Amino acid sequence: MSLVSKTVNNTLHTVGSSLDYTLSIFGFDTYRLKTRAHAFWSLATMTDKEIDSYIGSYILFDGDWSNENGKNFGHIVDYYHVINHLCALGNVEKMYIPPLRDPKVGLVKNQDLYEEKMMADIKLPPDGSHKDKKVLDIGCGRGRIAMHTARATGAFVEGVNLDPSQIANAQHYSAKIGLGEQTNFQVGNLNNPLPFPDENFDGAYEVQAFTYMKDKVAVFKEIYRVLKPGAKFSYLDWVLLDNYDPKNAVHVDHVKRTMPFIGAVDNPRYQEIEEAMKKAGFKILLSEDASIGGHQGPLINSERNTYWWLRSFAKYLLPRRFILMLRRLREDAESFVEADRLRIATTSYQIVCQKPPFDN
Repeated sequence: MSLVSKTVNNTLHTVGSSLDYTLSIFGFDTYRLKTRAHAFWSLATMTDKEIDSYIGSYILFDGDWSNENGKNFGHIVDYYHVINHLCALGNVEKMYIPPLRDPKVGLVKNQDLYEEKMMADIKLPPDGSHKDKKVLDIGCGRGRIAMHTARATGAFVEGVNLDPSQIANAQHYSAKIGLGEQTNFQVGNLNNPLPFPDENFDGAYEVQAFTYMKDKVAVFKEIYRVLKPGAKFSYLDWVLLDNYDPKNAVHVDHVKRTMPFIGAVDNPRYQEIEEAMKKAGFKILLSEDASIGGHQGPLINSERNTYWWLRSFAKYLLPRRFILMLRRLREDAESFVEADRLRIATTSYQIVCQKPPFDN
């Protein structure tokens, strides 16, 4: 790099740091501002081909995997190539609505609270004392949960995800914040054998990624294989609850409309997940809705309100088809709220299981 280039880069870094500091004094979250600006720019500059691929990806939500109908894992990549930027415009860069752990705080803080609970649930509490441990994040997205886990526990975290663009984002940001040596992110399909040796991890987790399982027992057998004896796995995902009635047209409609909003292609009952874990050799330690009071509604509504500013700018700066998609997502969110109110489905159901030998 030339002396001139170095000088320019150093100047830009100094200006950027000074701007960050100035904005932080006035209470602005500069990280969120930058992330939203990058997401908005990524959406505004997408090619027609990328937009068409995203629209075509909605074939995923035409029934579950039993209805092939031409759907494939390429559609998942096309869907997340766009939806991860839409999520980053709000407070769901981690791409999940968390369980409601504390009604007095917002969505992002509730994400942190759930993740810290999850760490403790897999025997790696967030006390920074687990530098000799290894953790697996399956369906890691942009890697923000993995980075939180690495920083809070001290453990080394491996992340696997299907979308190359999200893996690139995770690799870039982990290095930027000094966690490049404590994390590793790679492209991988959870339905394929995991690229790790037997008995390699001290704990593992997934957060709202397992809707893409095609053979549930096979997936859990792979997790069982890579975990050390006595290690635990935490599942947090979309499930149908006991109140769901498949003969009730209102229930069926709310679930069908919620699916594209949360990216779900499967609607398992929680008992189905438990049985698959047991068949793989696990013991169920915990199976419950992780939301206090069993409702996520307040968090869903708070995030809907966050997007009001986007609707004001989108009609001028984003392709028209995005406006139609945002309107559809807003309508689908209403069904999500109703499904939560009726207690027929949730994305905050947690199951923790353990590979033998079991705790006493």
